[in-house]
Amino acid sequence: MQSKHFAKCLAMVGVGAPLMLTLGACGGGGSSSPPLVETALCPTSLDYNTVYTGGGGDGELVKLQLDTTKKTWQITYVESPIPATTGTVTPTRKGTVVSGTITQETGLPTAKLNQCAFQLNGASLDSSRPARVFIGMGVAGGTIPGAEIQFAGSGGIGVVPDTKFPYYPFIAFSSIETNIANVAGTYNQLGYHQVPSQNFLPAAVDAKITINADGTWQECDNTGVNAGKCQQPGTNLTQSSDGSGAFETDNFQGQVKPTLVTGKNAAKGFMIVGKLRGQLVPVLVRTGVAYPQIGTDPQSGATGPVADDESGISVLAPQMAVAQGSQDGEYISVDSQFDYRTLALSGTQGTLLDPFNASQASLATALDLNFAQSVPGVVTTTHVNASTGTTPTGKMTFTGGVFSFLDLTNASAPYFTAGAFVQ
Repeated sequence: MQSKHFAKCLAMVGVGAPLMLTLGACGGGGSSSPPLVETALCPTSLDYNTVYTGGGGDGELVKLQLDTTKKTWQITYVESPIPATTGTVTPTRKGTVVSGTITQETGLPTAKLNQCAFQLNGASLDSSRPARVFIGMGVAGGTIPGAEIQFAGSGGIGVVPDTKFPYYPFIAFSSIETNIANVAGTYNQLGYHQVPSQNFLPAAVDAKITINADGTWQECDNTGVNAGKCQQPGTNLTQSSDGSGAFETDNFQGQVKPTLVTGKNAAKGFMIVGKLRGQLVPVLVRTGVAYPQIGTDPQSGATGPVADDESGISVLAPQMAVAQGSQDGEYISVDSQFDYRTLALSGTQGTLLDPFNASQASLATALDLNFAQSVPGVVTTTHVNASTGTTPTGKMTFTGGVFSFLDLTNASAPYFTAGAFVQ
């Protein structure tokens, strides 16, 4: 819970105000104020014994390791839909390991924030847009290496246009829950997928998910091809054989009709359940599959030819009411447009900013939040001074200091971002 002084100071932040500079300037308050106690935002040092397990916006299940003394990073692609080589669709990056050096971030407004942020040298395909990770207590977010994806298709099916992604958004945790019985409950799910073989068609994820102690589960979709339906969209959730600690569901249905499936859906789902701030943070990635040949894909086990390549990420939050003011503070994230974002929340006001250009009003989005919650745990949002007027176009959820935000102002181009509490 933030102090009243912090909440009052955060409320000073308006669209275009340099957020973190403003927060940094609020440490005073007169001679009668007690001295501020510095609270560490992240561990003072890290080595490879700390492993962050999480999911990418590209549908990958990854493990991240940092050594802040040796200044190195390492990422293991445990599961992946991303082709290892441009011009192909298989094999993917699954099972491969990449590494490089890290550089301490200097572009954030305060030394305290920069101490918890690192550039992953060599991880971005665009030198002007470095890949970065932001470390918190038990959580890591930011970006993982990108890829250039292109495929000519097979018989005119499954064509993937040549597209270069500088990096992919991700979120990961140093401690995860591995007992499905402890995850049982009802959740709100918000997320974002893309279908490469359908010209990277974006798809919103908006659903209610109920998980039972035996691994059976149900998804009730609000959008997509299954909108209005309640069903178990994949096999029971069980511990994945890949040893990651994630839960796996096979034959996982997506939000879009697959490009080519002759039988059951070929994609898999991997749910990483972070343990953070005394709560569970389930992150569910859909790992799509494409295999252009007749026969069995030796990597995914899918029967080809198949193009069930819809992939992406969603975050689950308990279907429990959220009190206004209980989530006040500052969060950091990467959005579906591959931009770094800071979310500042105070009461019913929220502002999305570029943390590296916080003073630029053109890069900011102001939101009004409504905590009435006709669906417990779903806070609706409205753009301030937008053409949509007072119509709520967004939804926001919270769990364990992680927020997720889905906005459908433009239904054909959904906007999504999710990130972790900073301060």
